[in-house]
Amino acid sequence: MLACSRRDFLRAACAASVFALTPPSHAENKAGGGGITLERAEITQKGELFELSGHFNVQLSKTLENALMRGVQLTFLQAFEAERLRDFWISESLIDIERSVRLSYNALLRHYYVNLSGVSSTHETLADALHAVGELQDWSVLNVKQMKRKSDFKAYVRMYLDIAQLPKPLQINALASSARWQLDSGWQERGFKY
Repeated sequence: MLACSRRDFLRAACAASVFALTPPSHAENKAGGGGITLERAEITQKGELFELSGHFNVQLSKTLENALMRGVQLTFLQAFEAERLRDFWISESLIDIERSVRLSYNALLRHYYVNLSGVSSTHETLADALHAVGELQDWSVLNVKQMKRKSDFKAYVRMYLDIAQLPKPLQINALASSARWQLDSGWQERGFKY
């Protein structure tokens, strides 16, 4: 019997029903000019902790860029999940965490602001601000006490725009026209050992 991760099992079980109901949002997103892609992700051990480092490439659609320029704060969520692979059994879930990154624009000062876990940075251009939004720098995601030595692990990383944080009138618009408002990298998988 082959080992199967819980995520793979759930994907396979739901794929047929979800596929029929899912709109082609990836293609629509490309047409809208925005998207999030994971450029790199590395999990390294530093003392008692495992840290995630990497970068997402974030591109806003014209609709999101216009909303940002008019004072709408955009909140992105960076999510991380990890599981220990086990032979002949479903993988053991270790952790499921996320953190928020807020992007805002001050029209009076003509500056972009990025807030990550209470630490704020100022940027003069949108490109610099989006680069800061996509950073995954030294994010402590696991403690060695949660892990078992000489095991294989899988990590899943995702970043998406949190539509629930938009103003209420825009939430309705975002749900009705997903291509212009919804940005999502989808889950990206990485393997590592301890």
